[in-house]
Amino acid sequence: MIERFQFYLDENLAKKESPDKIESESLMEKAFQRINFIKIQDINEITSTFIFEDIYECLREAAQSLMSLEGYKPYSHEAVIAFLAEFYNFGEDEITAFNRYRILRNNCVYRAAKVSPHVCGEALEFLETFLPKIRREFDREFSGK
Repeated sequence: MIERFQFYLDENLAKKESPDKIESESLMEKAFQRINFIKIQDINEITSTFIFEDIYECLREAAQSLMSLEGYKPYSHEAVIAFLAEFYNFGEDEITAFNRYRILRNNCVYRAAKVSPHVCGEALEFLETFLPKIRREFDREFSGK
């Protein structure tokens, strides 16, 4: 369950720092480089778990770029999602999907769970629609800094 962002600050799972435009820009650039890499991969039974992990990382990098731009450093993936949920007008279904992919990625990394090509394809579709939304928020805020 994702808590309010203040919970992660109180528990030292996120910290307030100075805004870092350079880091935020680098994270966003890396997210777009990663999606370009992902799009040229063939999703199949062998590759789907690895591609899925990259899809999640792409989402996390883009979301973390917004945090960096506002001067926050996450020490928890949940904190990244809580930040998006609290400070941006993304749909509840989008936040829920991002969190579901966080849990699945955690199971892949720490429990050796596999991701089917079908689920990987769904995650890629989500990435292709959600990443541009994060980018729009980034561009709007970056130009105002």
